[in-house]
Amino acid sequence: MNKLCTLGITFAAAAALTAGGTTPALASTPHAGGSGAAKSCPEETYYTVKSKKAVNYWVPGTNFVDGKGGEVTGKVDKSWTKSATLEAGAEASIGALWLTVKGHVSKSATKSNTVTVGHWYSHKIPKGKYGHLRYRVVGYKVLFWKMQETRKCKEKLLDAFYGNIPTEKEGWEYWSSKQP
Repeated sequence: MNKLCTLGITFAAAAALTAGGTTPALASTPHAGGSGAAKSCPEETYYTVKSKKAVNYWVPGTNFVDGKGGEVTGKVDKSWTKSATLEAGAEASIGALWLTVKGHVSKSATKSNTVTVGHWYSHKIPKGKYGHLRYRVVGYKVLFWKMQETRKCKEKLLDAFYGNIPTEKEGWEYWSSKQP
C-alpha cells in the first residue's frame, strides 16, 4: 500500500519560504483556491484483516466415544480436505488476498489441507467418565476488508467478507465427560 502523497506546493513557494531576511509572499500554486494545498495519492485497492478467530474444522467420521473408564482409541484412515473459502458474493483478487493471509493471519495458512495418513491415538479415561476423541484441522475464521485509497488520500471500505482458512496443523482433541 503506497501512502506517499504529493502536496500541491510549488518548488518556488518552498524556496520563497526558506529565503532569508524578508517575509516571503507565497507563489501561486496550481491548486490555488483558498482551501490550502490539495493532496494527491495513487488510487489502489488492497485487503486487510480486520479480525481473526482460531477455529477447529472437525474431520467427518472421526468422533469417538468410549467408557465409562478404560481407554478410548481412534484412527484416521480416510481422506478429507478442508479448503480455504470466502463468503458467497465476495469479490476478491485471490492472489492479493492470499498475500494478506500469509502476512497477517498465519504463516502456516494453506489453501487446503488433506488428511490422508492412517493414525492411531489412545487416551486413558478417568474412572466413571466417558472419553471423547475427535480429529481436527486447526484454522482461522477471518474477517477481511477490501479497501481503496482514493486519489484524495482517503480510505474507502469497498467490501467486508469472511474467509475460512485452514492451516497445516492438525491432530486429535480429547476430553472426558459424565455423559456420552
